[in-house]
Amino acid sequence: MAALQRGKSSIAQVPEVSDFRVLSRADLSMLTEKRSPATLQTLRDTHHRIARAVAAGLNNGDVATSCGISYNRVSVLKRDPAFMELVAHYRGMVTAEYVRSVDSFMEVATANMLKAAVMISDKLDDAIDKGEFLPTRDLLAIHDTGADRFGYGKMQKNLNVNVDFASQLEKARRRSAEARVIEGNSPPRSAPASSSPPARVQGPPSFRRV
Repeated sequence: MAALQRGKSSIAQVPEVSDFRVLSRADLSMLTEKRSPATLQTLRDTHHRIARAVAAGLNNGDVATSCGISYNRVSVLKRDPAFMELVAHYRGMVTAEYVRSVDSFMEVATANMLKAAVMISDKLDDAIDKGEFLPTRDLLAIHDTGADRFGYGKMQKNLNVNVDFASQLEKARRRSAEARVIEGNSPPRSAPASSSPPARVQGPPSFRRV
């Protein structure tokens, strides 16, 4: 007997057939009966976003586009009693303009980050309750990532120094000139002029003719 399948995996226990009977016309009539609609067991954030879009009056195509789901899924959800109760809850609370103004990607990304943070917190609490220690690299990654988001991450200070090449060159030339003066290699200076008038030079004595 071939193994029965449930999705990609086979059923471990093979069912046993204990009785046989011929189908009657009454049995075939059961195929025409409508099945009871499936009811959502758990309402997720995705269902709330879709319900708000439906409650705002958007058609199935706009709901599918704004929420990132298929047209068929919108149709299936509208036949679910639990989902329609959720739509009734949001009806009158949201408008089409509100739904179109919401950034769906940012809303989903924010919700995912919040869920991830909650799961990390639960994992840490569970490890503490069991007396376990998570790998240090994981704890450091959580610590650094969280601290960085709140301004407590690693800080780097950059010091920018602007140097004026011309002024630095002029200062170097002045220092070089002062060094030559100190070593006695400066050019000789002219003697200062005396304040007294210069001495008069007398010529040879003159002779008077007799």
